[in-house]
Amino acid sequence: MMFRTLDAMSILIQRLGPTVNKIRSGERRGLEGMKVLGFRTPSLKALAMDIDPNQIVPVRLWIEPPAPPSIAGIRKLSPKTSSNLGIPALAPLQDHRGIRLEIENKAALDALLDWYA
Repeated sequence: MMFRTLDAMSILIQRLGPTVNKIRSGERRGLEGMKVLGFRTPSLKALAMDIDPNQIVPVRLWIEPPAPPSIAGIRKLSPKTSSNLGIPALAPLQDHRGIRLEIENKAALDALLDWYA
C-alpha cells in the first residue's frame, strides 16, 4: 500500500495536535494552508509537511536540525524553501535551515516522531 500525504496528515494531527498555520483571513479563514501543514511537537520543535495538491506521494517533511539518525524508510533530501514556512511558529524551518526528509511508510514516520518529539 502506498503511503500518502493524507495518511501522514492523519498521523501528524493525532500525535501532534492541530496545525499551527491556519489561514487567518479571507474566504479560507480557519482552514489549513494548501501547500504546507505546520505542527509543533510537545517540546516546541517545528515540523512541516509539504502538501502539494498535485502530488499525493511521496511524503516530504521539514524538521529542525540536527538530522535524524539513520531510520529505515527515511531519506534526506536537498534543501527547499517555501514562503508558507514564513510564520513565527515555523521560523526555524525557513531559509534552508530546515532539514527536508522523504518518508516512505508509516513505520518510518512513527520512528521519526518518536525521535524528534
